[in-house]
Amino acid sequence: MAPWQRRKQNWISKLDQLKPDLVINTGDNLGHVNAIPATLSALGSLANIPGVFVHGSNDMFAPSKRNPFKYLTAPSKAHSSSSSKLDTNTLTAGFINFGWKDLNNKSASLNVNGLNLTFLGTDDAHEGLANLEKIPSAKGPSDLVIGVTHAPYLYVLKELNEKGAEIIFAGHTHGGQVCWPITGRALVTNCDLPTKYAKGKAQLELTPGKKFWLNVCAGLGNSIYAPIRFFCRPEVRLLTLRAKN
Repeated sequence: MAPWQRRKQNWISKLDQLKPDLVINTGDNLGHVNAIPATLSALGSLANIPGVFVHGSNDMFAPSKRNPFKYLTAPSKAHSSSSSKLDTNTLTAGFINFGWKDLNNKSASLNVNGLNLTFLGTDDAHEGLANLEKIPSAKGPSDLVIGVTHAPYLYVLKELNEKGAEIIFAGHTHGGQVCWPITGRALVTNCDLPTKYAKGKAQLELTPGKKFWLNVCAGLGNSIYAPIRFFCRPEVRLLTLRAKN
C-alpha cells in the first residue's frame, strides 16, 4: 500500500460486504514509509471481525530500488541492519485494536461461529525471523488447526504441518507477479516453493502420511519501484471451509 493508491484503498474498504467470518492477513501490507494510516483506514471496515495476522518484510522495511531481473536468478536477500525500518509496532497495535490475534511466532485460539479454531503462526522466514521452536504443537480439543506464515518456505510448511496445521495460509510470492501468458504459471516464487504453488490452493504432503492444504494469496500490490504484474491479477481470496465429513 502507498498513500496515493486511493482506488485500492476504497476497494479494500468494501471487503466487509463479503461478510467474512474470519480474516487472515499474511503480511506485506506496506509499500511506503508513510502508508500505515492509509492501510489501517482501508482495513478498518474489517475491524471487530475475528482475525489473525503475521508480518512480511515490507511491514518492517521501507521499499528500496532493486533490479527486478535479479529475482529470475535467485530469491532476494534479507534486509541488512542498515535498511530503513518502518514503524512496525504501530501497524501491529492497529491490528490488535481491530481485535486480531498477533501470530508472529505465536499460537492463538478463536471461537468462530461455534467452531474452536487453533492457529500456529510464524514471523517472516524470508528475513530469517521464523522461530518454530517457540510455537507449541497444537493440543487440546480443536475443530481445525490453521497455520499462518508470510513466506511459504518448505521447511516452515513442513514444521507447521507436523505441529498439527491442517491448512496453511501464506503470501510473499505475489503469485509470481510476472507469469507465463495463457498458463499463468509463475516464473519465480522468491523462495523454495515450487512455482506451481505460487498462488491458489493445493494439497501437499511433505511428511509421509500427513497431507495438508496450502493457500497462497497473490495479493494486491507490487513494489512502487517495479509497478507491474503480468498475467497475474491482484487478488484477495475468499475461502469456504466445509465439514471434514
